[in-house]
Amino acid sequence: MRTTPPPRSVLVGRPAAAGTVAAAYDAVVVGSGAGGLTTAVCLARQGRRVAVFEQHYTAGGYTHAYRRRGWEWDVGIHYVGQLGRGEPVRVLSDYLTGGALRWAPLGDPFDEYRLAGEVYRAPVGLAAHQDGLIARFPAERSGIEALFRLIGRCRAVLPALALGRLSGPVTRRLARLLRAAAVPPQALRPAREVVEGLVGDERLRQAVLTQSALLLADSTSRLPFFLLAVLFEHFRTGAWYPVGGSAAIARALAEPIRAAGGEVFVRAPVARIEQTDTGAAAGVVLADGTRVRAPVVVSAAGAHHTFRTLLARPPAAGADRADQADRADQADRADQADRADRLDLADRLEGMRRGFPFVLLFLGLDGTPEELALPRHNLMVTDGDCDAFFDGTRGRTSGLFLSFPCAKDPTWNSRYPGRSTGEILAYVHPELFAPFRGSARRHRDPAYLALKAELTAELLTRLHHQLPRTRGRVSYHELGTPVTAEHFTGWPGGSLYGLAKDVAAFGDGHRPGLADWLRPRTDVPGLYLSGQDCLAGGFLGAVTGGLLAAHEALDRRGRARLWTGVLGHAVRPPRDGPAA
Repeated sequence: MRTTPPPRSVLVGRPAAAGTVAAAYDAVVVGSGAGGLTTAVCLARQGRRVAVFEQHYTAGGYTHAYRRRGWEWDVGIHYVGQLGRGEPVRVLSDYLTGGALRWAPLGDPFDEYRLAGEVYRAPVGLAAHQDGLIARFPAERSGIEALFRLIGRCRAVLPALALGRLSGPVTRRLARLLRAAAVPPQALRPAREVVEGLVGDERLRQAVLTQSALLLADSTSRLPFFLLAVLFEHFRTGAWYPVGGSAAIARALAEPIRAAGGEVFVRAPVARIEQTDTGAAAGVVLADGTRVRAPVVVSAAGAHHTFRTLLARPPAAGADRADQADRADQADRADQADRADRLDLADRLEGMRRGFPFVLLFLGLDGTPEELALPRHNLMVTDGDCDAFFDGTRGRTSGLFLSFPCAKDPTWNSRYPGRSTGEILAYVHPELFAPFRGSARRHRDPAYLALKAELTAELLTRLHHQLPRTRGRVSYHELGTPVTAEHFTGWPGGSLYGLAKDVAAFGDGHRPGLADWLRPRTDVPGLYLSGQDCLAGGFLGAVTGGLLAAHEALDRRGRARLWTGVLGHAVRPPRDGPAA
């Protein structure tokens, strides 16, 4: 009798047990999300021995997967764009993993928007998208055409901003020239303001704006227009999902790190970043007291955690009092400067908005995706106003984002026959879960559990309304909250994208952005930032931040080899397309 082989483990990384962590590495990376792993692989491919330290039991950050009671879920990767042959994300994916990471196309459409009963589908191709909207709103033809022309003109905004995050006078000058030539003034204005100036029908505005609000977790009255344009460009040729599930991403990225003599360690929280007497980064200290030396330290744990926690210098435990007195005078000035620097950083962070937190309902369903009519594309559902929740004028939860990885992964039915999984994401206001922050998992307040039960019931009701075949087929569910997100990611309040990516963060073209100082190369020598807080949110923003951090951490020869390798995959892409 033939039986289905057990699915491959979704756990990635090696537990940091005694004797497994070396005393020194060429570089240390704190955090194993897409940004941190991207930096680690880029350094490893230049011969660096890199240790990645992750506090969770598995690597991957928001790209990790987990398994419970016979079902498997991803926690953050629902689709990725620009994976066609020769496109930027495909080029970087092939460089990082040597082509080992395969991607399956979602097909056409890749998104569906259900807005107060009206249904819109996002087709592959900007021309098809434009034509579909014109057919739906013929009176708005000129405005729609102007909108898509402006989207095309914003194509170089993200590269210009990325270049401006790098150090060096030549690079900065090139960034200023590119920004002056390629960034239209509307790019940095609020997306809603720009769209309202081009089209008059509110239904059309919602069809254009909803994706940005629900993917970027903010009101389009605060999001800069260029981020809307980035999404249109990112999915211009379609969307893809990792073959084998989202755990395949971290699994493929870990191999080059190990091949260069490094490792991805899990259950290895970092307590602090070690600094020399002159303030330079010199390694890390793990929570169990293990010291690891490294001349390069990369934090992919978010700006808040990096500057408020990891860089806080504790007193020298057990130091001899006489010895402390002898060194007090020479250290006093350095300590005062260090405290002033950290206060300045804390003040800068305090003035920046945090992104919205979220709840995520994980569903285990009996039946195949085909039996349950679960779509490969994502569903976004609102009451017709994508911004009302974010603007604080309506509801305790936002519109919904529904994703069904079981329908996207071509290996799913062979790995989990007769079963399906899905996720429903909704944003919540920070104050909803604020009373429960820091509570222990096994000692939750009854009010917290009651709130979870209420939200779960609401989301299930809305699921059954949108997809009636799921009624009576949900055999398992659990709700992730901002409390659990903060525990696993360290981001205050459990926000999805860390710091808000709004107009104030990027600047409006007249005033500098509040996030301009958040660059991959920090003011602390030897310390670099990676991930979403470096530039933009989501998978694209994280891996871009990871690439920029690697560039800054390498010497001139290493940078040349890095970009030669990346661009080599662009010039000579593999003959085959993304494998399904």
